Amino acid sequence: MDEKFQYRRLPAVPKSIIDINPEKDVRIRILGRMRIRILGRIIDKQDGTIVIDDGTSTAQIITDAGLIDAGQTDAKGVIRSGAVRSCETNDFVCVFARVLPLEDGYELRGEIVQNRNNMDMDLHRKIYG
Repeated sequence: MDEKFQYRRLPAVPKSIIDINPEKDVRIRILGRMRIRILGRIIDKQDGTIVIDDGTSTAQIITDAGLIDAGQTDAKGVIRSGAVRSCETNDFVCVFARVLPLEDGYELRGEIVQNRNNMDMDLHRKIYG
């Protein structure tokens, strides 16, 4: 059996900001660190960082500056370094990030930011609780 090796990413676990626990959520594996998914509103945006409020707490997420400051989006509304859309304060977004340990807490490194301004929140609550 000659199978071609393929790299796989860890799934992004949906989390509330208040539930992020660096000791549990930072699992050093061969495949990398824990990836999380946060759904919230952008309350502040500066060079290379966005601050998200998900209703439980706030979190600063470090991203590629081009990821949040450029001006295009792909067909699904995904903001990436290759296909990006400008994020503005008060936009409702879904952020996929890695949890990186620090001496006094953790750091969130954003990988993907999706605009969810048109999301049906009633349906989301019905599905995810």
